[in-house]
Amino acid sequence: MAQETKKSTFALTPSWKHFFGAYTLSVLAIPIAGLGLIALYYVRKKHRQIRYIISNTHITKVDAKYEHRVDLVDIETIAFKKDWLQEKLGIGNLVLHTSASQMILAGLEKPHQLKDILEKAVQSEKKRQEERKKTKARESKYQPGSMEKMDYLTGLWQQGLISNEDYQKERKYFE
Repeated sequence: MAQETKKSTFALTPSWKHFFGAYTLSVLAIPIAGLGLIALYYVRKKHRQIRYIISNTHITKVDAKYEHRVDLVDIETIAFKKDWLQEKLGIGNLVLHTSASQMILAGLEKPHQLKDILEKAVQSEKKRQEERKKTKARESKYQPGSMEKMDYLTGLWQQGLISNEDYQKERKYFE
């Protein structure tokens, strides 16, 4: 019996620290004819629109304009990057490299822990895919349609439309 895995997902959002510079500039610009309030609104809106949905089979980055999905088995490497400000704020970026593209998970707190978790998830998903490839479908003892033909032949014999000798002779072709 094949082992079924429970599908689980969770969502992450970038930390507010990722938008620290934009929030700071917005607050400082409030005295200038209220432009800071408008900027603060747009920074907060952008912050709330970005989500990372991680399941045991794929990772999806959801933004206001698009959705980018990467299957875990397609991930080749996971890199960790952060600049000096991110270092001071305790956040970082994870860069997921595939053969065709890359996905950046920006502004995550504790990115080292998340990197380790994702690497384990990628390895287990690749292992599960390999096991799935190894399992073969069961082969049938009979050719497709032969059981229906055998039932038809048996019905003819039971109704007396064919003789016992003809029935035995034809039955050998289906066994």
